[in-house]
Amino acid sequence: MLAALLPACNFLDVVPNGTATEEDLFSSSLECERYLFSAYGYMPLTMAFRSSPDLCAGGDLISGANGLPRYYPYKGLLYGEENSNNTYFGFWEPTSPGYEGKINAFLTKGIRSCWDIIDNVDLVPDFTDENRSSVRGEAYFLIAYYHWLLMEYYGPAVIIDRKMPVNASEDEILLPRSDWDACTQFVCAMYDSAAVYLPTSRPASETGRATAQAAKALKARALMYAASPLVNGNTAFADFKSYDGTPLIPQTYDAEKWLIARDATLEAIEFAEAHGHRLFEDPAGAGWSDAERGRNNYYQCFLQRWNSQEYIFASANQTAAQQFQQFGAPRQWDASKSSYTSYGFRGYLTPTQQIAETFLTDKGLPLWADPDTKDGYEANRLLSVAAGDSTALLFRHRDPRFYATVGYDRGSYIYNGDTLSLHMRCKERHGYTDNVKHEYNSCTGYVLQKFISISTNYTDVTKSITYHVYSLPLVRLAELYLDYAEADFEYWGTLSPKAVGYLDKIHARAGLPPFETAWAQVGGMPTGEKLRKVLHQENMAELACEGRQYHNIRRWNLAEQILGGQQEALDITGQTAADFYRIAPMREYATRVFVSPWLAIPMTELDINYKLVQNPGY
Repeated sequence: MLAALLPACNFLDVVPNGTATEEDLFSSSLECERYLFSAYGYMPLTMAFRSSPDLCAGGDLISGANGLPRYYPYKGLLYGEENSNNTYFGFWEPTSPGYEGKINAFLTKGIRSCWDIIDNVDLVPDFTDENRSSVRGEAYFLIAYYHWLLMEYYGPAVIIDRKMPVNASEDEILLPRSDWDACTQFVCAMYDSAAVYLPTSRPASETGRATAQAAKALKARALMYAASPLVNGNTAFADFKSYDGTPLIPQTYDAEKWLIARDATLEAIEFAEAHGHRLFEDPAGAGWSDAERGRNNYYQCFLQRWNSQEYIFASANQTAAQQFQQFGAPRQWDASKSSYTSYGFRGYLTPTQQIAETFLTDKGLPLWADPDTKDGYEANRLLSVAAGDSTALLFRHRDPRFYATVGYDRGSYIYNGDTLSLHMRCKERHGYTDNVKHEYNSCTGYVLQKFISISTNYTDVTKSITYHVYSLPLVRLAELYLDYAEADFEYWGTLSPKAVGYLDKIHARAGLPPFETAWAQVGGMPTGEKLRKVLHQENMAELACEGRQYHNIRRWNLAEQILGGQQEALDITGQTAADFYRIAPMREYATRVFVSPWLAIPMTELDINYKLVQNPGY
């Protein structure tokens, strides 16, 4: 993982041979940097669908119905199997039994390593001032980032604000959870400290290492969360209190938090733009139609090896990139063969019906608002087929980003050196095999196009896959534009010209009309709750299948609504257009049960530290 994260060097030997002492770790710049890279090694692969809940427990992407949670741990969250005795992710501590692969992103250990670096970096004899500053900044950054991940996954965290001395007392070691606001203030302070020391940017070969731009953007993300309904005056958590009785979630709504978040987001945007960041646009698109240009801009954005143009923080880890390609590209089952094979592409990491309907129309409007689709959407979700056509109305005249993200029946699909037509109906080449024992099937009737390149190839003779190499976004400029618009609306109740301008940039890159122009077609920009719904939808469409919906629907307090109950899909058992193009229950591993917006704290930790309290629902 480290070799992929930081591809320019060999960082596998992170400590000297034998038993390393503190003196060894700071005896030279080489040893200190190795220790720093080991601290990066605790960073979880949030863009790998088996390593974190982000991709498949957010409602926009899902894997097949087969497979137990011990192999696909996000299922433990969706189906109510996550609990304190059997938590499926080892982010808090890595001894939980849930996952077969033992996810060991031991975040608190990473934090302790970083405090060790901060305390001792001045002792390294051969560091330049520039090197010393960068290492100190990276340590502050990782302290902030790891605390923030603990907050996103577990809720209010235990703040580790220093290296614990060897002779620390029990009271010093056993710390309670701090309330959300205190955690946010600490994380922001650490990001501020990091930004002072870090370089503004890094060469492509150092993709994955911290920068001042990443620190500012992630600080803005933390402040957006703090302003959101889940943790801003949520009285449903009135009884969620720390060891000393302090409410862990603020019980009084504070609108000023939106203004603070908006201003931090603006600072991050202006800093990023001043240092060359902009939305990615394919230079080959000049002269193309808006639809062609928009689709290609969005599609190519995620296939760049080093997308320094739009990505503010990214991962170069190829485990995650290869998972998208192997599990997302359509499996080419041949009905003439008597045996089922798992070789090649598997086609079961798929977009959901929810995200297929979230993308806008080519007029820049939601399906439920566009006059050309509104009635059909309300009647049968646009799943009828027009006379002389080969596919459903749902797939015609859509937002170009839809075509860059979702592979659908009788639609074009790019991979394996070619552009082909997908045949997704039951027993067709790319469709469901009609055998419930076959794991590698789409359970939604769709396949993933986003992150799949034309150079992603499978060779049947050698049974090997050639993977396209690219970096994966952890924060990109488009997210900051969307967050500014959301915070602006939540504070003022409307959108300022600057907020609309940021939405226009996203629309322009996607080949869509400007935001206000789009809504002028139906009488003008919406207001109130309707505008909030529109902004959420803009966010979910732009960031689809990137792991952000998992966190956003939680902070919006919409997770139970979106994730609960029986999910919908196309009827994958249908062999004709009439049978396939209808809404059916999605084939799933079990019945959905929404328990909590956060993971369970392992019982082993609760047994050790009597000052800890468990999350609601467990």
